[in-house]
Amino acid sequence: MERILSRAEMQAIDKKTINEFGTPSRVLMEVAGARCADAIIRDYPDQVQDGVVILCGSGNNGGDGYVIARHLFAFCPDILIFSMGTGRMSSESSSNRLLCEKLDIPIFEINSQQDLQEYVIKGLTTIPILIDAVFGIGFKGELPILIQNACAAFSALAEVVVAIDIPSGLNVDTGNGDCLTADLTLAIEELKYGHILQNGRNSCGKLLRIPIGIPEIYKEDIAVYVYNDSILPQRPVDAHKGLFGRVFIFGGSPGYVGSARLCARAALRSGAGLVHICSRREVIGYYSAACDEVMNFAIAEDKTGLPRVKAIKEMISRADAIAIGSGMGLDAFALRLLDIVLNHATCPCVIDADAITLLAQNRDMLPLLKKGNFVLTPHKAEFCRLADISMAELDADLMARLIETQAKLGCAVLLKGHSTLYADGDKTLMICAGNDALATGGSGDLLVGIIASFIAQKLPLYQAVCSAALLMGNTAERLCESRHSYTILPSDIIEHLGDTDA
Repeated sequence: MERILSRAEMQAIDKKTINEFGTPSRVLMEVAGARCADAIIRDYPDQVQDGVVILCGSGNNGGDGYVIARHLFAFCPDILIFSMGTGRMSSESSSNRLLCEKLDIPIFEINSQQDLQEYVIKGLTTIPILIDAVFGIGFKGELPILIQNACAAFSALAEVVVAIDIPSGLNVDTGNGDCLTADLTLAIEELKYGHILQNGRNSCGKLLRIPIGIPEIYKEDIAVYVYNDSILPQRPVDAHKGLFGRVFIFGGSPGYVGSARLCARAALRSGAGLVHICSRREVIGYYSAACDEVMNFAIAEDKTGLPRVKAIKEMISRADAIAIGSGMGLDAFALRLLDIVLNHATCPCVIDADAITLLAQNRDMLPLLKKGNFVLTPHKAEFCRLADISMAELDADLMARLIETQAKLGCAVLLKGHSTLYADGDKTLMICAGNDALATGGSGDLLVGIIASFIAQKLPLYQAVCSAALLMGNTAERLCESRHSYTILPSDIIEHLGDTDA
């Protein structure tokens, strides 16, 4: 797993390195700029030879840009610097600009639209490499109009765009904001939230971490990581099905039978030893005919037509993992079923789809989640209903809303999205896998089945949840190497879960 930091955390460890460890800030800037230059030369040797344009702001990100210019100058004499600073230049940046001037590297000031017209529209026709060193992690708000126009004009001419630390305009904590789209982003020392969240994953291109010498001891309290370990359950060659767990899936209702079947097939395909679908008697015939490997049970009903408590308790007492919600419905039958599971299940339970909506509609049930054996897997709209917030409030700061809501609920939460987030009170993890091939009804049911399967196979809860999301996302990405994303169905993902290296 890789650490990932907030703005405040990065600024704090930077400050400690300077004030406690004793590394001068100018030395850190020199190391950052030199290593960024090395990475650019390594990744784009031909383009470096053809010419480099560097956009420098007035802060330390701009200072990194001036250092990069000096180091690239030894390999490419055709370097142009455009200064776009709107504030007072830091002493480190000022010193490095002066060194560039001593090397006679051309520096042009962009202070107006007229300057932009003169230098870009009239002067430049193509830019082999454009380096964005205007704003770094300290940036908040919206880019000034002149800088927006300049970034757009320069990037339109660029063959390759490299962002230093983070694309200018992108909020480092939230991933929100309009910014340049980079081919390569050189993350100074560690990854930041904004590299992964919201617009970040699309805007940063390839991410490459650039260590600059900050002591590891200053990072010991970092609690958020990118989960990229792909830990799968161990399977002894002499095993029998009982070793790989028993999964009970509660779901399905008239008109919504496919969800539970997808969940069950995914659980089987990802290694569960025994899988049961427990559904309403009026639809149980569909499952009996549709999936040979799954055991199917009609949910016993009491005199009122609702699930019989004793029968459900007996079922769940045999489970190693439970999945509930896929196509379950939102009526009194579904509500009673959810209530029984929440009150009596002792094994880990994955709560998804209709079950999440029922919780949002019946908030008196939420305290039951604090028992500690539940994980919720909402998409963003379901999360908003559960957290009782608007989509705008969630999008404004995904990480903050997740951590806040998880603390209130008291159970693990997996917030699904382009970048998927997991929190359980002890760990906060990001999963960066998947693409638009998963933007199809049924993908969530597939994920729930894999999670339940991994739990039944005795992976720790966080590993089961995050490894399932990573496996599904990686499989979707691999399928897109040979076919268009819009042709891929959840059933295709299921069939390819075991592909080598997926």
